[in-house]
Amino acid sequence: MTPPRSRPRPGELHVWWLPVPPGASPGQAGSVLDAAESARAGRLREPESRNRFVLAHAGLRLLCARYLGTGPGEVAFERAPCPRCGATGHGRPRLRGGAGPEFSMTHSGTAVLYAFAAAPVGVDLEATPARPGLERTVGGWLHPGERRVLDALPEAERPGAFLRTWVRKEAYLKGVGTGIAHGVDGRPGSDDPAWTLLDLDAPGGFLAAAAVRDGAPGRLLSSTLPVSVVATTTRR
Repeated sequence: MTPPRSRPRPGELHVWWLPVPPGASPGQAGSVLDAAESARAGRLREPESRNRFVLAHAGLRLLCARYLGTGPGEVAFERAPCPRCGATGHGRPRLRGGAGPEFSMTHSGTAVLYAFAAAPVGVDLEATPARPGLERTVGGWLHPGERRVLDALPEAERPGAFLRTWVRKEAYLKGVGTGIAHGVDGRPGSDDPAWTLLDLDAPGGFLAAAAVRDGAPGRLLSSTLPVSVVATTTRR
């Protein structure tokens, strides 16, 4: 992997993809996780899910370390205050003490997506076609304006349009720091003047979107993080 030349500047969005194919081994990647991450990984019963969790979180640590100029095991995270209730246990994740760029991570199936920016950022990724029952499960959480737009489309176009709307909404909510767990009421992200929503180029079989606060990025840099690099990551 080519190390990032510098942290994202205002107006830049750095996007990283980590492909995690079936059977990918985490190798030594687990050595850089902290106690909480290791405990979460240990609670995953399916080896495939556990390996992807370890690789995804080790990849985040590796990228943060490259931006900070430190070791992956030395990266420390915290939670920003929740914009709804002010609590610090479930706000947007960030580097401890504002040590580096803002970031967001998401994963679906065999892909992990990371985004880094100078301003708060959120990303979401979904495998296509949509999971069976997804619209029935979460469609009621859409903003009435989003629902009206979808209902006006020909029936054949609605599943794809719904999934695109959903990844944008989740990216926005992750960027804001509330997430789905704290409700999706209020204006849709596309109507919030403080945020810009972007559809990202994604590998075949996926849809992805980013939400960035304080203006549209004028420069987007996209790179792939090889899983072999993450698997050989060790604490130093």
